[in-house]
Parts: sequence; C-alpha cells; structure tokens
Amino acid sequence: MPRLNHLLQTFLAHPIVLGDPLLPTHYAHFDTLETFQIGMRTHGQTGESLVSETDGAWRPDWYAIAQTGLDDPIFIAIDQADQGYPVYYAPHGAGRWDALEIAPNLETFARLLQALAEAQDAHRFQALIEAETGSANAFWQEIIDARKQPTDMQEEPPLDSTPYDPSDFESGDLIITNLGPQKLRVVQLVSKHLGLPLKEALALADTSPLKAASGVRKRLRPLEKQLDALGARTRFQKTQP
Repeated sequence: MPRLNHLLQTFLAHPIVLGDPLLPTHYAHFDTLETFQIGMRTHGQTGESLVSETDGAWRPDWYAIAQTGLDDPIFIAIDQADQGYPVYYAPHGAGRWDALEIAPNLETFARLLQALAEAQDAHRFQALIEAETGSANAFWQEIIDARKQPTDMQEEPPLDSTPYDPSDFESGDLIITNLGPQKLRVVQLVSKHLGLPLKEALALADTSPLKAASGVRKRLRPLEKQLDALGARTRFQKTQP
C-alpha cells in the first residue's frame, strides 16, 4: 500500500456525498485502500494484479479513492503527491481505462464538491462547475446536462403517420446493449418511460442487457431514436410466439 500524505488522508476522512449518481457516492478509507482497488488494480475472485503499462490498462501508479453511483472510479496517481494529487475519472465497462482529469488537485475537487452540495439551484450548480473547470470537460458537462430538464422529449407519432410496414406491428422488447457515454441521461430517460424511481432504474442499469421498454415496434421507435441520440446502443427483440 502506498504511503499516504496528510492531504489524501484528510480527503478520505471527510467524504462529501451529494446524492448525484455521477459524482462520488462511496469513498475508500485510508486504512483499507487496497481493498477498495478490487476490480481496478486486482481481480475480485483470483486476487491477481491487473495493473499494467499497456495502453488502456489500469496503471501501476493509479489508486481509486472513490466511486460514483454508477460504480465508475475516481482516482489519483500516487506519484503526483507533489502536485496535490490531480483527480481523474474513467468509466468502467468500456473494455479499457482512459483517464480524464476532472480536477487539478484534491483540494480543488473537495472544495468544488462542498460548494455543489450547498448550491440551491441548477444555475448556481452549473456556474460553480464552470468557474472551477471551464465548460469543455466531458465529465462535468454530463453532470450539468443531467441537471437540466429534458427538452427534446418527442411525442409518439400516431400509428398511421407513416406507410404501412408489417414489421412495425411486431411485439417485442427494446433492449439497451450498451449505455454509452451519457449513462445517467440514458437511465433518466428509461426511468421516465417506465415510470420508475431513478434509484430503481439505476439498479436495473446494472443488469446487462437492460430492457428499456416493451410493446409494438412502431411505438418503441421514438424512444429508440432518443436513446441513439444519447449514444446508447439498442436492439429490438421480437417476442417469440
């Protein structure tokens, strides 16, 4: 286990949880940091090391310090203590780890999380993020977008609005095979469509594949297009007679 400096110990000892599933929802403890690395640095069943210098692998100097509500790691490079530990994020389930810097150091990250926890509205929330990180960071932009009320929900067209196609009237399930880069927005869309609380929809998102909706194929096409626009991958699974 690496030797932790006071800055990192203080950060882990005072976790800040906003309840936003794209932000940290559970943190490592400095006494059990190695245990927190399962799935990133070590294999959960065999205990074998997963670290490597290979492109896309979890690097030897990376240590997860928190995880989001979608189980994506928030991590640091342990050899960057002299820089105040820049903070990184990478989505799991992509087949590789690509680090995206989300804060220049731990102090800034903790300060921003605390400010966001105290923000009273979405406008203030966005202003705080952009003041600290700018507007080009993909991680923070997804969080900002998720706070906005969706404005692109389309009304379902009537069944007779397009030329007749027998396959449009097949019954089946719309399956999400990959949530894509905007996971929370995809889950929010499915949550609204199914009439489920977001927490329940997030739990369903852990299953693979995820059934987003069932019904006549033509009725599912608007939802399919919305999911596609968010970067999710879907397929229609016809109900077997």
